Amino acid sequence: MTKKILTIEFRHETNSFCPNPADMQAYKNFRCLVGNEVFTHVRNNGTEMSAFLDVFEGRQDIELIPSVALCAMPSGPVTGDVYDFVTKKVLQVIRTQDKIDGVLLDIHGAMVAEGHPDGEGDFIELLRQELGSEIPIMASLDLHANVTEKMARYTNGLIPYNTYPHVDIYETGKKAALLMEKTLDGIHRPTMAYRRIPYLMPLLPSQSPELKPLYDLAAELEKTPGVLSLRFSHGFFPADIAEMGMAVIAITDADPVLAEQIADTLSEAIKTHLPRLKAQYTTLDEALDIALQESGTVVLADASDNPGAGGVGDTTHILRRILQRKITGAAVATILDPASVDLCIAAGVGAQVNLQLGGWSDSRYSGGPLAVTAVVKKLTDGKYVLKGPMNHGMVADQGNTAVVEIAGNLVLITSIPRQPFDLEVFRSHGIDPAVQKILVTKSSIHYRVTYGTVSNTMIPLALAGYASPVPDNYNYRNWQQ
Repeated sequence: MTKKILTIEFRHETNSFCPNPADMQAYKNFRCLVGNEVFTHVRNNGTEMSAFLDVFEGRQDIELIPSVALCAMPSGPVTGDVYDFVTKKVLQVIRTQDKIDGVLLDIHGAMVAEGHPDGEGDFIELLRQELGSEIPIMASLDLHANVTEKMARYTNGLIPYNTYPHVDIYETGKKAALLMEKTLDGIHRPTMAYRRIPYLMPLLPSQSPELKPLYDLAAELEKTPGVLSLRFSHGFFPADIAEMGMAVIAITDADPVLAEQIADTLSEAIKTHLPRLKAQYTTLDEALDIALQESGTVVLADASDNPGAGGVGDTTHILRRILQRKITGAAVATILDPASVDLCIAAGVGAQVNLQLGGWSDSRYSGGPLAVTAVVKKLTDGKYVLKGPMNHGMVADQGNTAVVEIAGNLVLITSIPRQPFDLEVFRSHGIDPAVQKILVTKSSIHYRVTYGTVSNTMIPLALAGYASPVPDNYNYRNWQQ
């Protein structure tokens, strides 16, 4: 008899301090698919859903049932209408099936929604109430998940990414799907142990000197006979919910005692290591001084305005200082300013335009608008294909985009927020990143994978913005240690 697996993608990394909500338009700007159109659009794009499909493609005795695939750029909380839309659609699909044998979830793990601070925990609890206690529920998670008690209680397997930058998105989806497959085939009976570590860790690459010993220990413990998965999440501190922080998730094959033991071993090692989990940032002027002294391309990463962590994308701090210091040869990706894009489109390629560029959100964070005279160099629809290892093959869409030259520097002005972590953001707009003196990108860590191919000097910055990479810069209301 054919076994049916319900697939659900409902993703959002919520920055509770960001003023822009994740409404239905935000999802439509990124991904909002329902029913049969889900599998048509998620093939071969490096996502977990793509991996789900690939694992079960040849199984005639297993049917994947699509429900929804929704993903929006990180921002303020998910609006209630979006949350209700997803829950109603998913329940509708469940109730039209004669049975459901398993559920594969593609979720982030740091969603906050209106009325649901623990967005994924409440959603999974709803699924469990609808399906009963015997149906296996497996979920792939972002490494920056805030894994809550509800999420752990109502699932059979939680598997977060193991890398930051996230170059194992597809592999994590595949690991979750294979766990589901072997569970339904009666090969495995997963048991899971969960440990929350209420520590707010700054953004650190997974292979940084601070974190590598912990990843090495987890990899060694995972080799223990009977262990199916052992991973830990970093947490996402801008979410501002009670259960923020790091978490250890151990999955064993029908051995709850072993799961508890290895979860304890890894969590205790992490707690001992906490004083080392710090990040250092260079000042803007120091970074510019370094860039002027270097012979090759230097990357300045504006982590605090990263749209991939809830930054608005409109800050002007770096460009303003570059112009004040009369530096040339910089290429900036990106400044979100739909009004300026419209002015450039109206003027046309080759025209000179006067812009009040960026800085349209709260000036305390954005730096305020930058009055510039610019020459329009290129106009595009803002779509390009990601060619790096992260989400390889996915089409990125930053809306109508204008490339302008300002005092010897090139700036990409966009209409839709998108984290410019792939060098194709430049190449697709006619800019060769390898010949630029300075590359400015609004990204925290992900940029390192592709930008590192053209630069040996990459400098992270922690300036004003809604997406500060340092937890000390937030005034929390809800976090509980």
